[in-house]
Amino acid sequence: MIHKRFKCFLWYYSSYCILLISIGIYFGNIVNKELFEAAPPTSGQDFMSVVLMHNLTNFGMYLLGFLFSPLFQIMDFGGSSFVITMGFRTLGAQEALDKLIPHGLLEFPNMLLYQGISQYVLFTLIYTKSIKAALGVMKKMIPYYVLSLVILIIAAFIEGYDSLLFSIIINNS
Repeated sequence: MIHKRFKCFLWYYSSYCILLISIGIYFGNIVNKELFEAAPPTSGQDFMSVVLMHNLTNFGMYLLGFLFSPLFQIMDFGGSSFVITMGFRTLGAQEALDKLIPHGLLEFPNMLLYQGISQYVLFTLIYTKSIKAALGVMKKMIPYYVLSLVILIIAAFIEGYDSLLFSIIINNS
């Protein structure tokens, strides 16, 4: 049986994420696409390192800064959905999807996971008014934090090398 507080949180969190993504898509559709230019694809170890450091910093920000997680998520989900929408408008659907897949299939659900955990810790703090209860939730979530961290590392590797691996596969076939 799902705890009543958790059901309430899931309703809130789903609504919040849908709202942020919708706002990002809306602004991505009303902005003049001529103001944006597609960047050339980047790949390799240097790019993977940059992506990994960004992902780890973002993860740490949510882990340690759960009090501000709703604000962080406005930037992450609103910003990401805006950029993805602009990518679809400037590059076209096929090229935009090629840039998003396969790493996005890992990264997006993982972002939902660790950002959701962060907001659930904040939600618990607000609901119970107890830092001890919030820290207890964090302690219970340690296996999910570790899983999320592993997924972040895998997604960074794939994002850093996917265009390189894709071109090797295409050239060898």
